[in-house]
Formats: sequence, structure tokens, C-alpha cells
Amino acid sequence: MGRRKAKADQCCELAQKALDQPSRGASTEEKAALAAQQACAWEARAQVEQAQQEYQKQLLGIAEEIHPFSLEENTRTTAESVVAGLETRAQALETLAAQQGIQDTRSALKKFRAQIGALSSHVSFWWLWVEEILLGWSLDEATRQWLTSKLLPVLYWHYQMRKTQNRVHRKRYQEAWQRALEAWKADPFHSGFSESELQRWLEWGEWMVRQFHRSSSAVEGRNGRLSQLYHNGRGLTKCRLAALTVIHNYGVRRSDGTIAAERLFSTSFPDLFDWLLNQMGELPLPRKSRHRVVHNPLKLEIVPA
Repeated sequence: MGRRKAKADQCCELAQKALDQPSRGASTEEKAALAAQQACAWEARAQVEQAQQEYQKQLLGIAEEIHPFSLEENTRTTAESVVAGLETRAQALETLAAQQGIQDTRSALKKFRAQIGALSSHVSFWWLWVEEILLGWSLDEATRQWLTSKLLPVLYWHYQMRKTQNRVHRKRYQEAWQRALEAWKADPFHSGFSESELQRWLEWGEWMVRQFHRSSSAVEGRNGRLSQLYHNGRGLTKCRLAALTVIHNYGVRRSDGTIAAERLFSTSFPDLFDWLLNQMGELPLPRKSRHRVVHNPLKLEIVPA
């Protein structure tokens, strides 16, 4: 779509230039033809811009489908609803490609459809996790309903609003958060909790929403980087791959200051660099360099006859 837009801009520029500077002695019919050509170029560019906007809308919509709550109603989503929403997006992209005459030579839509089931499973798994935790606490139905339908939507959209770097998504998440917050304030159920109890549920809810991952982006990003390193270096040795794995699990810190191993095992680990210094001991001294002979270019060496 980007190349089509650039080509349409170029056609409009050439048509405008031809109309502004017609050839010497151009007749009225020729000038009218140039004006019609310019109008056609503008119309073609408008169609490309509209298609490009629709394409961006569908791409953003894919990310908006994979949430445990609906963006509009803040209701609970299921794996089936996520699958239906993603399939709708795929069909819209397929229709757009057919209208624009774009061939899917790399089978991008086929690959995307093959991942829909895995993407939707993140939602069902997260809700199963929530239900299992609440079931283990033996809560009454009213409290469980308040936690899942009132408290968690507020905390979830607030977390997503602070996390995303996309302006469009941030605005959408902020609107969803405001609607969820109004619904939470309108429900008097939370007034029956003490301050310590409410704080406890807030801490649990914030922890719970951080556990929802819409994709395995961290793993895919690392695998992609390793693949690029493998391609650039014509292969990765076992020692280098093991070192990169240790750095990824124990050295790379997220924005909240945690490492992957700490999030997985729920325990703290020593700093990787400090631990490495303690394990390696004293470094060997560098070898003694040879005496460097400095030749004087102004001195002629005597060569025996």
C-alpha cells in the first residue's frame, strides 16, 4: 500500500506539472485533456488513501480483538469471540487485497489464520487462571462477580493504557478505562470492604492483569534476533548460544526492573555481572609483548657485500 501511495503521489505531481506548464501552442482540447488527466490522478490517489486507511484500521483492529474484556462494553470475552473477531479482520483484509488487485504471494493471510487459534487461547487460559485462583479462595458469588466484572476491567485497561506506545490504542484504552471506572464507582459493592481489604484486592488485580500476554512476543523477538545473528554470522556456536540464553534469562531487565527468570520462578536472583565476577576469579595477566624494533627511515642500513 505504501508503494501504491507513493506512485499515486508521483502521478498527481506529474499531472499537475503538465497542467501548469502545457506545451507551447497547446490547444483547448489538449488543456482539457490534461485537466481530466489531473482529475483522474487525484481520484486514484484518493482511492489509494482510503484503502490505506482501511488497511491500517484493520491492522489496529487485530490488536484490539485480543483482550480479555471487550473494548466497547467491558464485558468478558471468550476464545470463540476472539476467533470470530480475528476472522472478520482477516476477511476484511482479504476483500481489500482483492479490490486493490494485490496478490498475497507470501501467504500472509494463511499464516495469520493459522495463528488465530493460538492467539485466542491466551484469553481462555487467562480466564481459567483467574477462576482457579478465586475458586481456591472460596469466595461468594457476589465477590467473584464484582472482581471479574468491575475491578479487573478498570485495572486492566489502566495497565494497557500506560503500557502501549501507540497513540490510537492509548486513546481507545483510555476511553475503555473511563467507562470501566464509571461502572466501578456506580456499583456500591466495594463500599463494604475495609481499606486494607480493598488494597489487597487492588494489589491482586494489578498482579493478575500483568500476567495477561496477548502473544509470545518476548520469545518471538528473541528467536528472531537469534535467527538474524545466525544468518549474519553463518551459524551460532553452542557456547555463544548458551551465553545469549543466560543473558536473556538473567541479564535483560524489563521496564519494571525484573528479569525473565525472576518472573518465571517468583524469586530474586543476584546480579548477573556481579555473580560472573565472583565466579571467574582473578583474570590472567596479559603476555609480555615483544620488544618492538623501530626502524629509522632516515638511516641507511649497511648491507654486507
